[in-house]
Amino acid sequence: MNPVLSTRQVRQFEERYGVLLPPSYRAFIMTVGDGTKPDYGSASSISRLASSYGDWVESGWPGFLATPFPHTEAVHADDLDDHEWDALTTGSMLIGRDGEAAARLVVTGPAAGQVWSDCLSINDTLYPGPDFSIWYPSRLPKRSR
Repeated sequence: MNPVLSTRQVRQFEERYGVLLPPSYRAFIMTVGDGTKPDYGSASSISRLASSYGDWVESGWPGFLATPFPHTEAVHADDLDDHEWDALTTGSMLIGRDGEAAARLVVTGPAAGQVWSDCLSINDTLYPGPDFSIWYPSRLPKRSR
């Protein structure tokens, strides 16, 4: 487990991206740890996200995380027009793996706090999932629960 983040570090991330992190995720990174090693639930650290994924996203689309995630139910990419495709994953960030799928934490919008299964590279679909507080413990090896 990576070290916990201070309130100041979390606020810096939130201010940089114009978001408030979902309460369950915020509590996790401030009391448990800022991400894990892959064999302990595979949750990426926001420090790593901010230095790599975050910079890439924000350089191509300022406000990406602050733009509300537009979905509340499963969505198949083939059903979207060009504008909807461009906004397919706004308001969310990749935080790890969920089997073959990527795990995408919704940061803004009505589904904020949920971890969605990003199967876009498998079958062009995003599937809703549980709140982070349920998703993360379900990914731990039994010996760690």
